[in-house]
Amino acid sequence: MLALLLTPGAGPVSVHRAVAAALAARVPLQTLLTLSTRRLLGALPPGLQDVAAVLARCGEPQRRLASDLVHRVLERGGQALLAPDAGYPTQLNVSLGSHAPPVLFVLGDDGLLHGALAGLVGARKPSERGRQLAASCAEFFVGHGVPVVSGGARGVDRTAHLAALAQGGKTVIVLPQGLLTYRIPGPIRQALAQGRAAIISEFVPDAPWTVHAAVTRNATIAALARVLCVIEPRKTGGSIRTARAALAQGKRVLVYSPQGHGPGPELLASSGVVDLLDSHDRLNATALLESWNAPPQPGQRQGALFDVP
Repeated sequence: MLALLLTPGAGPVSVHRAVAAALAARVPLQTLLTLSTRRLLGALPPGLQDVAAVLARCGEPQRRLASDLVHRVLERGGQALLAPDAGYPTQLNVSLGSHAPPVLFVLGDDGLLHGALAGLVGARKPSERGRQLAASCAEFFVGHGVPVVSGGARGVDRTAHLAALAQGGKTVIVLPQGLLTYRIPGPIRQALAQGRAAIISEFVPDAPWTVHAAVTRNATIAALARVLCVIEPRKTGGSIRTARAALAQGKRVLVYSPQGHGPGPELLASSGVVDLLDSHDRLNATALLESWNAPPQPGQRQGALFDVP
């Protein structure tokens, strides 16, 4: 599957369609990758000419590079989880459908990806109040035995990760780059060794940080989170995109946005969004618990996984 992702013109949707086509044809995907376009058209169900074209473009260079990258991840102590496999996080398939990452690279405790997580994202340069709230939210969830998931960026994200670990809890970092290009901070490295952290990436292992990757991983954070806390979001940027993704997936979103800053009023007016502070300007523990225990709202799934014509 990684070889397909390395193929020009291929993305998550086309990779999922290729896997579905292989299942429908009852032919191993590896076998399909060795066939010519003409033989592929004969082997696949009708109407999959676009899938055949992608499979035909995936040649020996892509397969060799994919094998080398996976080997490097394994040497580092990581693993690769494939979307059709039992070890892949179910929530990604449920929330993202055909846009779920076909391959997920993981360092650390992959068991964290199968339990309920609390999402916590926000500004890269938060106010002191915002930083305190990020830590308080992380501590609140850890106190209830819930790991925190965020994006590892400086500011709110990093504060949440470190606060969770400082309280003896666990955390999941969702990278906007490849697993092999990420420089792991000391406290996170220690938590990995203790089985209290996981670092995941949906990108090619040697991929650098890019804006597009940062945007893409926001939906993954939202998909892994049962509820999402957003602190000091800007009118544009990762935290507001993550909030919108969570709402589209039917998740509950709690927001702290100081008056006159960012999209607070507009976001708080959305269905499923509540204020992170109570009437006394304190962390709204009641709202956090109610949001956690509330059933999911109807979401807007981005296409059923493994559908073929």
